[in-house]
Amino acid sequence: MKLQHSSTIAPPVHTNVSVSGLSAVMPAAGALLDRVHEMGQLTFALNGVMVVSSPAGHWVVPPTRALWLAPNVRHRVRTLGRVRTRTITLLPVATPSLPSRSCMIHVTPLLRELLNVLDDAPGRDACNHRNQLLTELLLEEMGRPCSLPLSLPLPRDPRVARICTYIQENLDENKSLQAWALEMGLHSRTLHRLFVKEVGMSFVQWRQQAKLLAALEWLAEGQQILSVALDLGYQTQSAFTVMFRRSLGITPSEFIKSVVQAH
Repeated sequence: MKLQHSSTIAPPVHTNVSVSGLSAVMPAAGALLDRVHEMGQLTFALNGVMVVSSPAGHWVVPPTRALWLAPNVRHRVRTLGRVRTRTITLLPVATPSLPSRSCMIHVTPLLRELLNVLDDAPGRDACNHRNQLLTELLLEEMGRPCSLPLSLPLPRDPRVARICTYIQENLDENKSLQAWALEMGLHSRTLHRLFVKEVGMSFVQWRQQAKLLAALEWLAEGQQILSVALDLGYQTQSAFTVMFRRSLGITPSEFIKSVVQAH
């Protein structure tokens, strides 16, 4: 990984927040070993696609999206293509107003410009009042609710974990919750409640998330839309496109175009 430059934004005197910016270029198909940061990090993919995994979940980070990694989260990063990132690091004192769990954040035009300005700020100018105000505005933008469907929470309960592992390894199958409940000797409502308790969403929602994240990875790697649709168990490309657009607000073709343009 090639580090381009780093800058530090001094803490605003009335918020006691320290923020630093870092640009990096990561090689295609690269992987970084498990790492843990004591500080929270917001990583923005300028181009390329990153896959970030941790014991708590799995995230796919395409261009125009950012991943908020809460402090002390063990994670591993894998790249799909050459990836250029911008990362803003915050000391723990800055994070109480931010999401307590790692999550995806939509990079609004304002947030994108704040990331650019803070990352480019020369060290000698870091203490000026303008950058202090920009830092506070950055925290305000980051404090919005995380609601992007680009993460896959992982369960701890062995029964739910067994189902989730099977789904990830057999994405073309659509075995129902009722069938799983019968196989495991549980009532379907009991298994439904267990799923929601473990991963914060229903069985059907989690399976769709797994399919969506796999689709993002495969499309970013250059696979054809129809091939991806069939490999995910969809009967037609149009049915897959409907799910994709409903989840992300763009079609698979538009996603591919955004990845290509970012390169």
